[in-house]
Amino acid sequence: MIRLLRIARIPVFTSAILLTGWAGYAVSLYLTTASHFGVRKFSVSGLKHMDENQLLAKAGFEAGTNVFRVNLRAIRERVEQLPWVRHAMVERVFPDQIIIKVIEREPIGLARIQGEIYQLDIDGKILDPDPARSWAGGWAGGSDFPILDGLRLGDFKANLTKVVLYRKILQDIGQNALSEVHINDAEEISVVSASDPLLVNLGATDFRNRWIKYLQLKPHIQQRYPLAVRVDLRFKNQVILRMKDEDGGENIVWDGKKNTL
Repeated sequence: MIRLLRIARIPVFTSAILLTGWAGYAVSLYLTTASHFGVRKFSVSGLKHMDENQLLAKAGFEAGTNVFRVNLRAIRERVEQLPWVRHAMVERVFPDQIIIKVIEREPIGLARIQGEIYQLDIDGKILDPDPARSWAGGWAGGSDFPILDGLRLGDFKANLTKVVLYRKILQDIGQNALSEVHINDAEEISVVSASDPLLVNLGATDFRNRWIKYLQLKPHIQQRYPLAVRVDLRFKNQVILRMKDEDGGENIVWDGKKNTL
């Protein structure tokens, strides 16, 4: 008798499972096809440099797409391909909204590469020119960043090293004191003051002290060597100048032992 009851229950359990599965399918079908869940609202936040239409075009989905069928991960990955986007988060809000939250890259300097002026961020990322700004003898957005020379498009590792040095030189000397920073592949730094055109070679270390030495000698150099175009401070007890249109070598004009200019 007990065995017969157990056998009788099998069709009941099977029917319950089938009914549950069908109900789940019906609900899923309704949610993914009902016009009520078509995306009608888009919300983008966090933009300061980018245009919202540019971001939505990169996101790559259309109004009316079912909110359950929107691939949030794929949208995030596409949006994060934009040069100005550092991070993105994409959410669905029922019944008909997609929200994109963006953290943009923040410019920390300017770089001159192949004659073009770019902005760059703390990661060494070369940013497309900000459409709200332009370069025409000055950065129209009011930026007072010195221009960095020495970066190359696509050379991320070397660029990052040079950006770290660029930030250090601005910290040691002050960004308002400089108009240009040149960093070569040997990681030696030369700078141009915001107040005069002399190129000052500071070497690879001790930037602040060498800059102070230059400021102390600057009036004497300007007075006695008005044709000087470059000052080399890499050596502890010497100051070396290169003159304008000089074909030969450089002149040692200050010797620490003699303490004369």
